[in-house]
Amino acid sequence: MKITNADIPTLREYLIKAQNGKCCLCSIDLSEVTPCLDHDHETGHVRGVLCNNCNGIEGKITNLARRAKRDGTKKSFLVKVLEYWDKPQNEAIHPAFKNKDEKRLLRNKRARKKNKKK
Repeated sequence: MKITNADIPTLREYLIKAQNGKCCLCSIDLSEVTPCLDHDHETGHVRGVLCNNCNGIEGKITNLARRAKRDGTKKSFLVKVLEYWDKPQNEAIHPAFKNKDEKRLLRNKRARKKNKKK
């Protein structure tokens, strides 16, 4: 059943109540943010209500996964990403990585340099 634009507020409120007032992804209270009626862009089916932030991020993830999936599906690609993140890590640390202390020292160094110019 295809709804009309006039039906959106009613359906959105119904789903928000069914979701206990929380975003499906981040669980933020939807009364504190802009709630979005989320739908699948391939089928048009409404999935639920997301906060504006999660709705945008979900769309970006979908688009990126669609580009990266190669011969698989978006879902299989994302499952592989999650598995990859859980993979045991190598002991080597990338040279571009900065820990909190290194970042703080770099910020301070830049601030001193900036203040010296003044």
